[in-house]
Amino acid sequence: MPQQGTVLLVESDEGERERLGEALEQAGYQVIACPGPTSPDYTCIGGREGFCPLLERADVVVLDPWLAGDEIGVGTSSEELFALYAGSGRTVVAIDATPLDAVARGSMIRLDRNPEPQAVVAAVRVAAEWDGFVLRHPLGEGDGLLD
Repeated sequence: MPQQGTVLLVESDEGERERLGEALEQAGYQVIACPGPTSPDYTCIGGREGFCPLLERADVVVLDPWLAGDEIGVGTSSEELFALYAGSGRTVVAIDATPLDAVARGSMIRLDRNPEPQAVVAAVRVAAEWDGFVLRHPLGEGDGLLD
């Protein structure tokens, strides 16, 4: 079975991370799940070093930019993570990307807050087409982006 590609899923909510990760895995993607910057200082390697080893293994990034550190004004911000990911040349699928409006550069696909899993899978497939990695299943009307 050919591999669809690798997705870095950055989601601070554990339940949502599991729900979306499972859908991506069922669609044939390898998933690297990351909670994003966490306490006590809400800083991640990408924010400290300008380099994320998880990103180096990913073909596309799914980012929920609502981070705990942003709410209290400390640590690596969602804007910094987005800039790191987009600056790497990867397409970012951003869930409820309102916080990113001021920094949106590079390739970004926006999804509404709390998207259905099939919409996330469809967005990753579009990102794959943009970025040129191989898809096993073409987009279809039921995928949520062509409707």
